[in-house]
Amino acid sequence: MTFDNARILLKADAIEKTFRGNRVLDGISMDVHAGEVIALIGPSGAGKSTFLRCLNYLEQPTGGSLHLDGEPVFADPLKPAKSELLSLRRRVGMVFQTFNLFPHLSVVENVTMAQRLNGLRSTSEAEEYALKLLAQVGVEEKAEARPSECSGGQQQRIAIARALSQDPELMLFDEPTSALDPEVGNDVLRVMRDLADAGTTMIVVTHEMRFAERVADRVLLLDEGRILEEGPPERVFRHPEHARTSRFLHAVLDR
Repeated sequence: MTFDNARILLKADAIEKTFRGNRVLDGISMDVHAGEVIALIGPSGAGKSTFLRCLNYLEQPTGGSLHLDGEPVFADPLKPAKSELLSLRRRVGMVFQTFNLFPHLSVVENVTMAQRLNGLRSTSEAEEYALKLLAQVGVEEKAEARPSECSGGQQQRIAIARALSQDPELMLFDEPTSALDPEVGNDVLRVMRDLADAGTTMIVVTHEMRFAERVADRVLLLDEGRILEEGPPERVFRHPEHARTSRFLHAVLDR
């Protein structure tokens, strides 16, 4: 896989998050290049999901700043305007552990809704694009079904199609296979590999070490709210610099 070293799509600078006096994120900084796939790994409670949610302000950081294509996302990061939040979330899509599909809508309606509400496409254009995306993730036959008529793996792939429907420049994945059994999860990982191969910029919080090793351009290990280890997968997995990284990898790879 290749990515554009010359273009920093997202710059996170000294992101902090404090809950009730407990510092969950301790000044994390990271550059994300266009087309790059980054895997965030680490022990539970390390701050991975919180950091990911701070990147599209589902969690508002208590310190730090974000830039997209060199431009600040917010005039005041501590007081984001609604229009700034909407702009950020159109450019930065997210797929969660749970699917969060609207149960009363059909699959295709779930994928067209955001397009229509945000004025991206007309009703007919949105439906045509939704069907294209559903085919891309392999669930086109479920277009008229309700989410309850789809398996967990199918629902997660529908959620991916919904996120893609707004043409985001960056995709965030928060442990997208954690609620799925391994065989079903492999279908979701296959879709994500296809997106990576197509040049989609992605940040993935994952416990799927094999996926991280094979697909990511860079692996970051978070521990206690900080980036402890960072580098190409081969180095991080085979020649980690820190004993804490070695202990974590032995624990997850030896299970």
